[in-house]
Amino acid sequence: MKFIYLLVFVIVLVVGFVLSVLNSAPIKINYYYGWLEMPLSFALLSAFILGAVLGLSSKIWSNLMLRQRYSKLSKEAAVTKKEVSSLRTYPAKQIN
Repeated sequence: MKFIYLLVFVIVLVVGFVLSVLNSAPIKINYYYGWLEMPLSFALLSAFILGAVLGLSSKIWSNLMLRQRYSKLSKEAAVTKKEVSSLRTYPAKQIN
């Protein structure tokens, strides 16, 4: 399995290197206060890294919310289980 991950990583690395060599022309990025000139490959890499960081931060946030909910529900389940256990040991009332 590690070999497959290594192979995929090397393929992505080679494709990225080839694309960066072929797309080395400078581009101008205009933003609100000015502009910035950089190679196309650097702009693509920057956009990819920014997207990965935003995606990971979103995933971490949702994971934290799910853990918090899991903790709350686990506590509620423990209380409910304790109540059910105490009701099972409670003597039943005889009805005549």
